[in-house]
Amino acid sequence: MARRGSEKRQLSGQVLVRLTSDQNAAVVARAQAARVSTAAWLRKLIAKAVDVEPGPVTRTVVAPEIVLEVAQLRCAAADMSDALFEIGITLREEGRDADYAAIWALLNDVTSVVLDIDRLKEKLWRAVG
Repeated sequence: MARRGSEKRQLSGQVLVRLTSDQNAAVVARAQAARVSTAAWLRKLIAKAVDVEPGPVTRTVVAPEIVLEVAQLRCAAADMSDALFEIGITLREEGRDADYAAIWALLNDVTSVVLDIDRLKEKLWRAVG
């Protein structure tokens, strides 16, 4: 797996600042608008206030609509998998072995589809990122 941002470079200092929910929402919104992490946005803001260089800033890549749609599809398929699992448990507890076996086979198929969608999402993300 490729190394990301702070794994490639380690900045020596850090400060923990607790924010109100309104402050946090404002920071997150402004960082997203600037397409940077909240940490990078705050680092730039602090650097400007104390008149020093902001240090490294890496732009974040916003997922294109197709990747988001595939991610939503993956969530829906996972929800189906969870529902089938619960049905399987009920059938097993009721002693309905034939129905349980059929649901378990279907669950394996749906799980396979979920994993296929995961791989597709990763391929799409790498292609556009």
